[in-house]
Amino acid sequence: MKVATKFVSSLELDQQQQLEQFAADDPNRRVRLRAHSLLLSSRGSRIDEIAAIYQVHRNTVSSWIDHWEQEGVNGLPDKARSGGPPKLTAPEKERVQVLLKTYPNAPNTVLAALQAETGKTISRSTLKRIARGAGLRWKRMRKSVKNKRDDQAFGQAQKEIEALKKTSVRCT
Repeated sequence: MKVATKFVSSLELDQQQQLEQFAADDPNRRVRLRAHSLLLSSRGSRIDEIAAIYQVHRNTVSSWIDHWEQEGVNGLPDKARSGGPPKLTAPEKERVQVLLKTYPNAPNTVLAALQAETGKTISRSTLKRIARGAGLRWKRMRKSVKNKRDDQAFGQAQKEIEALKKTSVRCT
């Protein structure tokens, strides 16, 4: 059984030049890939061959051709995707970054200050994303018990460790 295939309808010279330009110079990798796929299709390559070249499903290549036929050049880039609007404006994000630098070890303080200043509440994961986006480090603070230790017992323990190390070296 032969599978029906579709091709890009014959391209006019200006369309071919546009696709060649997109395939060569567009900053978006996916636009370059789609433009080249359409050129291959116009030269007689089957959908299965193009799908094998780019390691995508044949339905994906078919949808690229459909978008080209319906929208032309406007069908090459990705469409806007769904998602919620950002909770913070750009100045508010900058303020969060200042707060993070002011209180680097106190994310709860940053969240409380932001809530007091703007009336907006964000999650710790959003705070973490903002910190990483600003190039700030986000890591757990270690609590030191150095000031609570008994220095005499600590010194004795270190001597015992050194003695054990020396005896283990002799045994080997």
